[in-house]
Amino acid sequence: MTGPGDCHGQDTALTGALGYVRRHDPDGAERLEKLLKRKDVLVTGNSYGERMTERQFSLVFDPLLARAIERSRILESLGVEAASVPELARRLGIAPGAVFGHLKELSRRDLVEISGYEDRDALYRRK
Repeated sequence: MTGPGDCHGQDTALTGALGYVRRHDPDGAERLEKLLKRKDVLVTGNSYGERMTERQFSLVFDPLLARAIERSRILESLGVEAASVPELARRLGIAPGAVFGHLKELSRRDLVEISGYEDRDALYRRK
């Protein structure tokens, strides 16, 4: 459980995480930063009186940040060498289905491509 004195530590961790994402996926970091800029409006309420609690915002934002970090780790790994979904899953400790989903998204955004095949597995590399 965190107390009032832990807020600075959370801000530092968030800044570090966003910096990591920004290094590997600037567009992904930009989307997260836009959402963070809207946090005050979402928490204090809009003109219709609708508002989110801090907890509700965290329930939305934290998983988005976690997925952005996973995608950044994949991009970082593929920047070193091409790899298949099973290899990335083993190397990064991410479920193969999640790795494949991230690769689909990264491919759609033109950040990775298939560079060849090893047996029946596609080898992905960073563009």
